[in-house]
Amino acid sequence: MPESEITPELLIIMSAAIAAYLGKNVRIRRARFISNQGPSSWSQQGWVSIQSSHSFSTTK
Repeated sequence: MPESEITPELLIIMSAAIAAYLGKNVRIRRARFISNQGPSSWSQQGWVSIQSSHSFSTTK
């Protein structure tokens, strides 16, 4: 199986994960792999944004 192939099983897993997260059924209309050329500035900024949105409680 080529690495760039998205199998029906993988689509089912992705759909189930998204549905669990959103709390409603979803339909994946298109999916594709993106090339892994290292982190781009866009993806780095997205990661920083997500990580900074996490709040930690320090109360005991």
